[in-house]
Amino acid sequence: MLNQCCKIAFVAALFFNNALIAQDSLKLEKFNEIASRVKKMMRKKGNSLEHLTVVHRQLSEYADVNPEEFKKISEKRIKYNLKERVRYIKMRSRTYNLQQALVSMAILENEKPDLIKVQKLSTKTKTKAHGALLKNITESRTKYTIEPSISYFTWGKNPSEFAFFNAPDADKTIQNAMFSLAGYRTFKLRPSKKVGKRQFYTYSQAGLKIDYFNGMLMPQLSALFTQTSGIDIGYAFNFSNPQDDVPEGTNFYTINIAAYYPINQVSIGLNARLLSDFSDNHFLHYGITLKYNLKLGKKITSAELSKIKSDIQNINMSPLK
Repeated sequence: MLNQCCKIAFVAALFFNNALIAQDSLKLEKFNEIASRVKKMMRKKGNSLEHLTVVHRQLSEYADVNPEEFKKISEKRIKYNLKERVRYIKMRSRTYNLQQALVSMAILENEKPDLIKVQKLSTKTKTKAHGALLKNITESRTKYTIEPSISYFTWGKNPSEFAFFNAPDADKTIQNAMFSLAGYRTFKLRPSKKVGKRQFYTYSQAGLKIDYFNGMLMPQLSALFTQTSGIDIGYAFNFSNPQDDVPEGTNFYTINIAAYYPINQVSIGLNARLLSDFSDNHFLHYGITLKYNLKLGKKITSAELSKIKSDIQNINMSPLK
């Protein structure tokens, strides 16, 4: 009877042991499956952190199967979360979604106030917001612009010929550079595009422009319409022979037509210039231009600066509307 009971107990123990081994095997398989999902999510940018948290929570239910691997994955997840939150703030700041950037920054800064990386990001985000608020005010007051520029023009040809972007001789390449300085009064200033909370403005201009090109000094009357199309009319004083087969000291009347693409403080343009003495000498030049737009207007007051700082501190973006 005793032997029979021992046999039954042995069989039962063996059965339960096999059941536990099978259960552990299933748990290990499940752990490896979920761990693989978590690792795959962390290999790519832009995955939902909420979804990652849910999957990681599922993995924690099987943590006792492989606690060392679970610890490594958890540490990596913490780093991934921080990296993604930083990337989110930078992206929102870059696109001037400043409300979202500052709110996310405040939460992160509250959670990790001693982390150097977070402190630097906080400074950078607030500086970006301050700059946007400041520009929204100053650019809405633009009354004057000063615009230095540099251009590259083709060697002049008769208007009946086509001018390509190369000089006849290699040693003339440097002579094709033109340096300019213009001063304008703005008018018809109005809001144009808006990127996030950053408001951009457009305007037209009228003023004076001076070009120096290959020994010629050219004072001109200049006008730009909506910052995109312009015309310059003036006179070219010839201090050296700018073209072949032209009598020394020949001066020219000049007219230049331009098309510009403004990008914040910089504009890129295409030009077509005609030099003529209204006699036998006519020269057509094509050129490309890069210019800087320095905008001047009523200065911002100390009270306005204080309000900008207060709005950033309180995450109030209402002045950007």
